[in-house]
Amino acid sequence: MAEKDIPTKVEDNENSPEAAAEGEELLSLESLDSILAEEDPEFANSLNEIGPDGEAVEIYDEGSELKYALEDELKIWQEAKGLKRIAGRILPFLPKVSYQLKMKRTHLRLTWIKWKAEFRNFQQNAVPITISALKGLIKSVKSNLFSLVSSFQSFSWPKKLAVLGLLAVTGLSGVFLLKLSRGEFFPREELFVRSMGSWATATYQYDPKKDLDYFYDSTRAAQNVVLMKKMIANLRPSETSGPNPMGAFEFYVESAASEVVIEIKDRSPEMEDLFLRTIEDMNFDELSSGAGKRLLCERLQREVNKVLTRGKVRRVFIKTAIIKP
Repeated sequence: MAEKDIPTKVEDNENSPEAAAEGEELLSLESLDSILAEEDPEFANSLNEIGPDGEAVEIYDEGSELKYALEDELKIWQEAKGLKRIAGRILPFLPKVSYQLKMKRTHLRLTWIKWKAEFRNFQQNAVPITISALKGLIKSVKSNLFSLVSSFQSFSWPKKLAVLGLLAVTGLSGVFLLKLSRGEFFPREELFVRSMGSWATATYQYDPKKDLDYFYDSTRAAQNVVLMKKMIANLRPSETSGPNPMGAFEFYVESAASEVVIEIKDRSPEMEDLFLRTIEDMNFDELSSGAGKRLLCERLQREVNKVLTRGKVRRVFIKTAIIKP
């Protein structure tokens, strides 16, 4: 009886609900692909297409450690032959420098690979992501419009008329404000006169290169010119002159205002002394040339303007210049 009872228990265990559930679970996991292929072939094909986007690219992490160490570089230098071995013995820091350079070069190369992989990934996924975002935006706009239209349709006629009237008033207000900002309703008045042509009875055109008439040199303007008294001064000797060179000069002094001419005449002794001292500071070689005479006139103009009180001298030019070596 005991021998007969044993198989009975085994059969009971095999036929128990837990064993049946376990067998059913194992059977479903093993035959999942075939069941999907029979029931929904399109879904099974879409599952088979799921996989990596492209070839796997190993991206370097800057925090990871490289297997190549300083001991390996030292070993290479110790086993080297020729000049490299001699240089490593004379300069023991060269292996460390070489190791650091190799590490920097390796880091730069791996970083470049990382950036290139990221850029390639961005190129491959930028268009699909953008298209998906646009589709989502269009879908959300459509849903919002549909909800607005549905809400508007649910309104009563008085509410619909009120909404339409509000939209019309808003649009007209925008148009009114736009035209008002452009000055179409109320023309703006210019606060400042930009051109006298709008106020003049007639306008004329001229050529700036040909039709200009300088004010001070014009014959229609008053010429405020005074002739200085004749002056005789000793000059500084030079290589080409004798020991006592002399010069006799007559100057015209021109000013833009008559008050300056009157002041020069009233202070004629002071002005003559100023002229003589300025002439005596120059030598015979300077005053015998045209450039030296122009330099003398410029100096006289500066010196006279320093002492004047009513205005400025416009220019000083020579009427007569007689120089004796």
